[in-house]
Amino acid sequence: MPYAAEEYAQMFSRHRAALLDLLAQVPDLAGEIAPWEGGRSIKDLVDHLYSTGEGVVSMLSGGTWEAQPASATLAEAVARLHTNTAVVTEKISGLDEHALQQELTVFGGARWPAYRLIDFHREHEVHHKGQLWLMARQAGIEPPFFTQMS
Repeated sequence: MPYAAEEYAQMFSRHRAALLDLLAQVPDLAGEIAPWEGGRSIKDLVDHLYSTGEGVVSMLSGGTWEAQPASATLAEAVARLHTNTAVVTEKISGLDEHALQQELTVFGGARWPAYRLIDFHREHEVHHKGQLWLMARQAGIEPPFFTQMS
């Protein structure tokens, strides 16, 4: 049985808030730090999370996932992620029980209920958030707790 939409929105918001707290500590010049040559930089990961959030909102609205353009700077990427946080939270909060059960066509043509896509999105974000926590530590930044508890 899926959670209520408001619970999904709160779970997402708690994780995203901790991520935004971390990113507030990262100087713009550190945005190009990558774990290996050719790996995603901090800015690239933030852009990826933004693109993912936009794609999930689109799919929950009956649309498709469209890749988003890269940000010029980390500051721009973080600003877009802030805006996206409100968009994703509002979209998830507005779903009723029927909408959470509605089957959607997702990656590679798979068919999932909307609540499974929401769960997948949160898990995906937590995965990349862990990478960002490690990259921040390597840059000498002490990350906050991995989720906000309130």
